[in-house]
Amino acid sequence: MSKQVQTIQQITQYGNLKVGFIPLDLTTARIIAANAIQATTEGGVPDSNTAPALERVNGATDKALRLTWAAAGVAEVAFPPIALPPDLDSDAPVEVHLICAKDANANTVTIDVQAFAGVGDTEMGGATPTIAQARGEYVVTLAAADVPNHPELLNIQLVPSAHAGDALYLYGAWLEYTRKA
Repeated sequence: MSKQVQTIQQITQYGNLKVGFIPLDLTTARIIAANAIQATTEGGVPDSNTAPALERVNGATDKALRLTWAAAGVAEVAFPPIALPPDLDSDAPVEVHLICAKDANANTVTIDVQAFAGVGDTEMGGATPTIAQARGEYVVTLAAADVPNHPELLNIQLVPSAHAGDALYLYGAWLEYTRKA
């Protein structure tokens, strides 16, 4: 089989091989309060009695997990540091993707995606578009000029805007990046 035919089969089988994917696990996020990991018996790990809470959408009918910020809850969560992969093209932007919703339409709600490279870097993220009541995907782009070369770390935190009348839900999060040619 020719190399070109094999490459076409790989693209057909696996999708766009130029795009890398790094999942951000909701169950490993840490709750941050006053710039410190929340001092709870949970060690800052969200569960059913923290704010935000890690919960099932509906224990009886929908076993999907989500982070839930109650109305007015704006606690920051931080994902574990992400080691940037060796195939990352640092001349291209990195996208932070969130699957979110809210339970009502009382407020205009966004999530500030804060991103820091390595240690001592300046914040390079931004706010999502306004989050709707219907579950949807929201993307914040980290500019190529801010994306460091491998080997380096990326630190991602999420901070909801004020939402006194709406609960806010986060169902999933991931990074997409361009792979080097």
